Amino acid sequence: MRFNRIALAVSIALLIATSAANVQARNPADEGAKHGIAAKDLKARLDGNQKTIIIDARDTLNGQMIKGALHVPSSKLEDWAKAADKTAFIVTYCTCPHDEAAEEAAKALRNMGFANAFSLKGGLSAAQAAGIAVVPVSE
Repeated sequence: MRFNRIALAVSIALLIATSAANVQARNPADEGAKHGIAAKDLKARLDGNQKTIIIDARDTLNGQMIKGALHVPSSKLEDWAKAADKTAFIVTYCTCPHDEAAEEAAKALRNMGFANAFSLKGGLSAAQAAGIAVVPVSE
């Protein structure tokens, strides 16, 4: 009888530990990670002439931007999306320390039906380091 209680206690402890690990594995903070694209992968797409829409998600432009990118701040994203191809491959980027604006824009696009919307991991600086062409912002 005592052995059964110990076995039951161990089983319950393992079940609780497994459940906790499962909850951590589905952490919403990691949600953006699976919808990110590395700068080297974006560079490969661009070098391979694969159609890609690049969106600069910063509210205010300054300094430089990726050559050919569209400036679409969050306040204008919904309007832009109305006329866009929902099957397009879209990469958003920003200069935020943790890619916040880019991830927010990519998530909003996915919520609007753009299944191929990704945020650029590392933003503009990662793009530059990967050799993606940047140009000065023209005002």
